[in-house]
Amino acid sequence: DKDRTEECFKPKQIWALYDEEDGMPRLYCLIREVISVNPFKIHISYLNSKTDSEFGSVNWLESGFTKSCGNFRAWTSDIVDQVNIFSHVLSREKAGRGGCVRIYPRSGDIWAVYRNWSPDWNRSTPDKVRHEYDMVEVLYDYSEDLGVCVCPLIKLSGFKTVYKRNPDNGAERWIPRREMVRFSHQVPYWLLKGEESNLPDRCFDLDPAATPDGLLHTATEGNAL
Repeated sequence: DKDRTEECFKPKQIWALYDEEDGMPRLYCLIREVISVNPFKIHISYLNSKTDSEFGSVNWLESGFTKSCGNFRAWTSDIVDQVNIFSHVLSREKAGRGGCVRIYPRSGDIWAVYRNWSPDWNRSTPDKVRHEYDMVEVLYDYSEDLGVCVCPLIKLSGFKTVYKRNPDNGAERWIPRREMVRFSHQVPYWLLKGEESNLPDRCFDLDPAATPDGLLHTATEGNAL
């Protein structure tokens, strides 16, 4: 993938990395230094967070889950020599003073959200319940007062990773601040123009490496999401 070759990495960039839970890009790092391009070797600091208090009285981290949006800080450093652990660069995010980074869903992003999310989830919540997802397009940037406005995406019949907006009136919804942990991870995509691809206007071809396995099936007229 030309968007994550060795030459793509630059100091001060924020990158998403695949986690070890189900291989989705829920982890983040700050590029400190590109030591060498060939052979590939870079110095990074992992972004971490000790609290999820920016979203109110949720106990997401205490319950053993990974926080993928909110406020983070650069913590432990590492030397990395593998490109395939990286998913995508967060081109609109920058590290502030002291290595502080704010990562929130932004207008135009596509994110996977937990379909069955509940504030009652804890360490005993079954994986089968946790690892079911819906895809949404973010329509408006996050605000503390309102949260994030999203539109659900539906898969096109005959495709595994091509989606479009749900055209139903009332499909758009707000995810409030207290439910921001519902967001699982950002999904890179390629925007397909209808006249070029013989598809409806404004379709999204999602990165299969950031699409959960349960969604990587071909939709038919009867089972389109």
